Amino acid sequence: MKLYGVAEQKIDVVYEGYDFNFQFPISPSKADQPWAGNFQSISNDKIFNLKNKNKYLLFVGRLEERKNILGIIEAFEILKEKYQIPHKLVLAGMSGYGYDKIKFKIQNSKFKADILETGYISDEEKFELMRKVDVFLFPTFYEGFGIPVLEAQSVGTPVVAGNNSSIPEVVLAKRGSVELEGQKSALLVDVNNAEEIAEVTYKLISDNDLREKIIQMGLENVKRFSWEKCAFSIAKLLNK
Repeated sequence: MKLYGVAEQKIDVVYEGYDFNFQFPISPSKADQPWAGNFQSISNDKIFNLKNKNKYLLFVGRLEERKNILGIIEAFEILKEKYQIPHKLVLAGMSGYGYDKIKFKIQNSKFKADILETGYISDEEKFELMRKVDVFLFPTFYEGFGIPVLEAQSVGTPVVAGNNSSIPEVVLAKRGSVELEGQKSALLVDVNNAEEIAEVTYKLISDNDLREKIIQMGLENVKRFSWEKCAFSIAKLLNK
């Protein structure tokens, strides 16, 4: 509306659907088992097992500048330096534009041994990782929608995301059809402020009550998005 000067009353929003049942099932017998995939880190450690859910932070997506990977790494360094957290940072995804800067940042980090890269991962591996980490980090500069946020919420992992573009609307907190004023189902941050990203992430790590609240709100939030609702909204518009 700002760019094209279109009147608000002429705009209808149809949300993308999310298939809540797309997650790969995991049996109770495997729920506490270490992840079987390989981590390729800058250090000599080649294989890591996620035995303790509370010791990993995760980003999933292409490793490129617009995803604010540099900011995530800087925030992680603050978390290690200021709060002495035991966590490792997992960056899961293929390299993209500006990866050379990201690689340089990792190689020169005081905590490079705790920054792990997976390279490409399958959808099954992605959901397995999301289930086993403490916090999902997604403070990107811009998102058209932000499906990874819903993916993490759908498996009960709390999210720290950017307070920009589509994200605030995607993580609205609602009870039924009523918006809970001032509440979000993820913790939102200024993506240009690594200190803020670190502090908000630490809140989720250290405050169990807040963590559980955000987890439950996230599970509820995912129910707002389905392809059935998407189709119904489009049909309703066409029949106006």
